[in-house]
Amino acid sequence: MAGRHYCTRTAEYLYGCVERTIEHDWPKEIDYLKRHDEAMRRIMETVEMPDRLAENLIMFIRQNEGKLAKKRRQDEFEKLTDEEVKMVEAIVREAFEGYSAA
Repeated sequence: MAGRHYCTRTAEYLYGCVERTIEHDWPKEIDYLKRHDEAMRRIMETVEMPDRLAENLIMFIRQNEGKLAKKRRQDEFEKLTDEEVKMVEAIVREAFEGYSAA
């Protein structure tokens, strides 16, 4: 009898995990991907660069509250002009405006 209650609790727990994934995690992930794709598209229309570099650029700008860190600017992204950096920062900020990863 005790084993049956354990299985029920386990099934309820798993159901809760699946429910949270469907109702919370997937919509957040879809929202992130839409914003990311929009930022990538706009960046590629603005500046020619390899996809991987653009991916890193988005990540670094997001990690630094909408700005490309000076060190990153001097290292990986030294070929970008000041105007291109400002445009790309604005693109990323606009694409992720109102987004919360939590």
